[in-house]
Amino acid sequence: MRRKLLAVIAIAIPGTLVACGGGNSGGGSPSSSAAPASTCPTGTQTSGGGATLSIGSKPFAEEQLMAQMTVDVLGAHGFTVTNTFSAADKAIGTALSSGTISMYWQYTGTELGDYLGLTGFPTALAAAFTYVQQKDVANSLCWVAPTQFDDTNGIAIKASQAGTFGSSLAAFGTYLNSHSSTKVCVMSEFLTRPDGLPGLVSTYGWPSASSFHYTQIGTTAEKAIANGQCDAGEVFTTDSAIGANNEVTLTDDKNLFPPDNAGLVVRSSVLKQYPSIGAWMAPVATKWTTPTMITLNGMVEIQGQTVANVAHTWLVQNGFLSS
Repeated sequence: MRRKLLAVIAIAIPGTLVACGGGNSGGGSPSSSAAPASTCPTGTQTSGGGATLSIGSKPFAEEQLMAQMTVDVLGAHGFTVTNTFSAADKAIGTALSSGTISMYWQYTGTELGDYLGLTGFPTALAAAFTYVQQKDVANSLCWVAPTQFDDTNGIAIKASQAGTFGSSLAAFGTYLNSHSSTKVCVMSEFLTRPDGLPGLVSTYGWPSASSFHYTQIGTTAEKAIANGQCDAGEVFTTDSAIGANNEVTLTDDKNLFPPDNAGLVVRSSVLKQYPSIGAWMAPVATKWTTPTMITLNGMVEIQGQTVANVAHTWLVQNGFLSS
């Protein structure tokens, strides 16, 4: 998962952000009703009554966009939300549990694997969200407002090559077994991670590293694919550069790659006091699909628009703000 590759830093949020960006889409609409109502109340869309909260985010565009939209939506409904804390895993988790921030958007697979140390968890997005929601109750954390996008591992190719390589990981694995000169580029840890190359070998019949040369690169492969250095390569499925370079991700029919949809994680003490947080943000998160996030990330990362402008415009266009 991309999130574990980010260095642990804490910075003030700048006006514009430049950083990284479908994947497992199974499971339908995630449920947010798994946690006990006494611990994580659902709430209704009532006014915040002037309450002051704080939100943190990780230092890349997607996270900053979700945080800014939370500030804007809750701000329109009686809350004052400060948005000045940014840190990567696991510093941001510590900030939440210690009370430095009230909430932040977290990814299901990252929480289950890196924070809770679990394996064998559900791969469908809805089930993964419900599972992490249940597990974090013991940590006094509440998961609300599940998103519909999946920012997980992926293998991308040029869209024009789909007819040659196939459109799925299985089809591409078959192609690789008879075309040893194909250039596939991955980051070094992908070669040994269970959900990386070993998983592709065992699940989709890809050739192993001992029988096929995989090219190691230091970052995701969108640019290397676009300039012809690689025929295919490792990406993360909401990266804006996928669409910008006319690339597509291969279908993961067997859900090898971990689920990484997001939810707003709120300290239970905060949600008990202000249960309308989840009620206001759930309809917004439902509209955050993988194509939507790729587009929004691209506006910041490629077009150079500010996070604040992109977030505000999208909320107005989708009826969450009046102007």
